[in-house]
Amino acid sequence: MSGLRSSWPLLCAVIGGTLVVAACGPGDAEVAYWSNGAGQSEAVESYAGSEHCDWQDLTFLHIAWPLPGQTGPAANRQYVRDPAGRLAAEVRATYAPRAELPADARTTDYTGPDGQQLWLAPSDSDNLAYVVYPDSQRVEAWPRTTQTLGCD
Repeated sequence: MSGLRSSWPLLCAVIGGTLVVAACGPGDAEVAYWSNGAGQSEAVESYAGSEHCDWQDLTFLHIAWPLPGQTGPAANRQYVRDPAGRLAAEVRATYAPRAELPADARTTDYTGPDGQQLWLAPSDSDNLAYVVYPDSQRVEAWPRTTQTLGCD
């Protein structure tokens, strides 16, 4: 019994972490896996926000960090396309529908389901990811969330 009691905090942390991850997923939204030059990969994925939370106009982008060529501690990063600024208090920067790529921006070689490309800049990848739409050469700056967001 004392072994169970001493492992109780760890068990609670594992269960709590599992519940948080389950609440932060795409729910009933379709997940789009972005591909790189080597084919499909699960390192980058995107999905629409859940309708039951009234987030259907948002698009979330999850990146298993670090991607090749990037640095930093291993973790998942979440960025969000939020044209109305509804999650402004939950992000590290501001969404920009017409952005300029920073001078140090480089392609990650990840391509989304509609041909959009993921670019990152070492100078600000902690705050922004750049999505380049090849048909119009439009660049959007998607802010990184302060924590992984999801709704129940």
